[in-house]
Amino acid sequence: MSEADRLSPQQDRTWSLLVGVMMWLPAELDTYLERSADLSHAEYGVLRCLSLSEDREIHMSRLAATASVTPSHLSRIVGRLEKRDLLARSTDPTDARKTLARLTPAGAELLAEVEPGYVAEVRARVFELLEDRQLEQLEDVTETILTPLRSECVTLLPPRTTR
Repeated sequence: MSEADRLSPQQDRTWSLLVGVMMWLPAELDTYLERSADLSHAEYGVLRCLSLSEDREIHMSRLAATASVTPSHLSRIVGRLEKRDLLARSTDPTDARKTLARLTPAGAELLAEVEPGYVAEVRARVFELLEDRQLEQLEDVTETILTPLRSECVTLLPPRTTR
């Protein structure tokens, strides 16, 4: 294997750290959400996206991008949440080819109960560990990496706050 076929030592270390964060941070948040609300991190993300949308309703295709899950994974998530009456699906009255997902009152109630603890977990595990400069860098780096992968995920986010 040539040098061009390998990551530099810094790249290798940085990649290993990033993979570790991608692996272990969601696992920790999953543990909290499972214990407190019998939800996975992905299920929580879907409910949260619905709660932030106008009328607590969104097209399934947009929901997949906003919640950062694949359409097939979203279908399984929505099926589980629908069984628990946390969301409901319906045909879009303006375009019968599209399906809408809507947060139910039970879903909104569960989200309101679990969100303060989830926010506390994220703050403790991420934001309280970072200085302001590091937070800005993290925002820049993650946006730079995500944009070519899934630009729709970035464009659906609220605008950047002024620094």
